[in-house]
Amino acid sequence: MPIEQIDIIFSFISFFLAFLAAGILRWVNKEQRHSNNMLALVLLIFSFQSLNNVLLYSELMLKVPFMFRVVTPFSLLITPVAFLYVRSVLKGELRFRGNDWWLLVPALLYTINLIPFYAQPYQGKADYLKRLFSNKALQAQLSEGIFPAYVFPLFRVIWLSLFIILNYRLIVQFKKKATPQVVSDNKMLLGWLTIFNGLMAGLLLAVLASSIIAPLKKTNFAVVDFALCITVIVICVQLFIRPNLLYGVYQPGFSYYPNMQKEILLGVSPVIDSQTIHTNENNIKTVDKADKDIAISHPDLNHYKKKVEDFFNDHQPFLNPLYSLELLVIDTNIARNTLSAFINREYGMGFREFLNRYRVNYFISHINNPHWKNLTLEAISAECGFTARSTFIKNFKEIIGQTPSEYIKQINS
Repeated sequence: MPIEQIDIIFSFISFFLAFLAAGILRWVNKEQRHSNNMLALVLLIFSFQSLNNVLLYSELMLKVPFMFRVVTPFSLLITPVAFLYVRSVLKGELRFRGNDWWLLVPALLYTINLIPFYAQPYQGKADYLKRLFSNKALQAQLSEGIFPAYVFPLFRVIWLSLFIILNYRLIVQFKKKATPQVVSDNKMLLGWLTIFNGLMAGLLLAVLASSIIAPLKKTNFAVVDFALCITVIVICVQLFIRPNLLYGVYQPGFSYYPNMQKEILLGVSPVIDSQTIHTNENNIKTVDKADKDIAISHPDLNHYKKKVEDFFNDHQPFLNPLYSLELLVIDTNIARNTLSAFINREYGMGFREFLNRYRVNYFISHINNPHWKNLTLEAISAECGFTARSTFIKNFKEIIGQTPSEYIKQINS
């Protein structure tokens, strides 16, 4: 079988797996946490790069020449976004930091570098591609942008290497700051992050080899494409065999660290006391495992129920549209997976539904609020903590069995 056909098969498999995993991380996981979104973005970039390879090796790119080099600038975001993923997991970050925008600068600069090629007419791009396909060695020698062909590959290696090093640094720092017990409890997570970063490092070595060998041999060195496929497939297999990672329920619980500050929401690294970890009333350490493996005693169930319900009734956190399970972990000082398991067992639902039921009840209890008489349904839904009118109507109907309008009409009649 020709090497081009092998490339097409593997590239299509990696495209499909990466796109599927990214979709699960981004849309199936209802909490849509920051760390999951970062991992999904890495996989989406991989997915579209694999699709780009399918188009190139099958020469279908000739039918869509405007797609050529569209994905290339995004390759400069792979390890920076991977760094944001690792950092958000290990530091419990819920959003970007204020200075994270600078990670986009190289990708934007390279996009500007390619403007001369992007500005070419359709036929000009098609003719250029025909030249490349007639002599694929030209791919290592021709530059579509302002700078010479060798500048981008060398810069990409240096830029991406920086974040591989920073990722290893984050993992080492976590192991140093946390207690041996916390490291042991998060052994699977740390192992996954190490594998993830190792695969990134392997891909980077392939990029380095290509940037050196391809210009010297004057050939299109395809090792990067194979390395990309292997990296994507291994990452996706690791996620699929570890549902806790794929569905975003496995990460160090914030309550392992009593001094964890809410400043993480502002992008400030939390202060971690490595000498203590969270324990429940019976001094039984909560372990970060799947919900079904977490043992919660009957006294603890009652304690958690009172603590959570009192907090919701007194502070009404559900009115905050951005309120999440992570914030409830901080507010109640209950380990994340213990809290998730408690809500599932006690109320028979996930956290998102639990939160929306409080919002719906808030609407019902305030339906005669004079202030609301002059508000639209969209404004009222925002008052109740929903992010959109459609979300409010959908959840209200699922919980009550009627739309808000039908319910109001029934009450008035």
